[in-house]
Amino acid sequence: MKKFLFLFNLILLCPLNAVAQNYLDKATAISKKKIELFCKQNDIPGMAISISYSGKFILSEGVGFADLEKKIKVNPSSTKFRIASVTKIITALTLMKLNELDSLNIDNSIHFYLDNLPHDKYNFSLRQLAGHLSGLKRNPSKERWDSYNTYSEDDLYQSLKDDDLDSKPGVQFSYSNYGYKVLGLIIEKKCHKTIVECQEEYILNKLNMTNTIPDTGLSSPNTTNFYLKKDGLIQQAPYMDCKLKYAQGCHLSTSEDLIHLGNLFFQPNLVFNNIRPLQIMTKQQVLFSGSKTGYGLGIISNKDMYGNFFLGHNGLENGSRAILRVYPKYNLVISILINNQEPPLEDLITEIAYTYIENLKKIKKD
Repeated sequence: MKKFLFLFNLILLCPLNAVAQNYLDKATAISKKKIELFCKQNDIPGMAISISYSGKFILSEGVGFADLEKKIKVNPSSTKFRIASVTKIITALTLMKLNELDSLNIDNSIHFYLDNLPHDKYNFSLRQLAGHLSGLKRNPSKERWDSYNTYSEDDLYQSLKDDDLDSKPGVQFSYSNYGYKVLGLIIEKKCHKTIVECQEEYILNKLNMTNTIPDTGLSSPNTTNFYLKKDGLIQQAPYMDCKLKYAQGCHLSTSEDLIHLGNLFFQPNLVFNNIRPLQIMTKQQVLFSGSKTGYGLGIISNKDMYGNFFLGHNGLENGSRAILRVYPKYNLVISILINNQEPPLEDLITEIAYTYIENLKKIKKD
């Protein structure tokens, strides 16, 4: 990772020549056709997609509508979508910044920060918590995922007392929103602010992500409507109350803001003093068995079906899907947001990335 960050700074100094631009234009033309076909085949109300190469946008466009009734078109720079679990990248970055500042230590047990938990049950580190190796369930008992959610911090502590672990810490990868709630409490305690305020102070403001905000349920300018298909008909998705969900998800953002987030992995100095925090964060976690998990701290760190290594995250929430990928070797960042709950976006983003990567390889040959 260190090597590609140094290379990135050199690439910024070299403007694209005509041959290189021609290959990128070809990739963009092919990608636009793939996007159009995907939206048509899957009856997507609205999509925002943005792509950057070497820190510069090479594609950013909206497809369809943010509001079907009013025919308001999607704008990739301003239309806000729910990004769901892509938020975990932001939370993990906040954690790593606090670790860099020595406000906490990711290898400490959670008992250093939350001393009222049962010691015999919860003996895992913040690193294990952020890497989904704590053994905590996916979601705590008694939490709701609708407009009637009243889940509180007191409820979380009660769940921690009542719920059993899915496994012993470090034994298996077990994706856990539960764990990110706990992580959020620890960050708040060390930051002396709400999790949203911590995320803004340490990450979002420094990356100029001005369109990334908490989903409070209140009317926010330029926020898309969210849809789902039921009995073959598209209808508005129900609202979900986001109490105690801002460390794991429940943020709104634009596809262009997410590109800024992705490009941090090429320019760590925007947030960190050096590259080390990102190296720690993006390193695949390892189980006690020696198996790698394909996940770092709050971020997927794996290869796609074409064997291309990427960093990123997916997100699914009521009436929305989101995906962000960074392809370090190729200085490529892609974000896709849709205002519909289906279909998954993994295949589309993989094909688009492949299209650009194959053309970028031709640039190097020429």
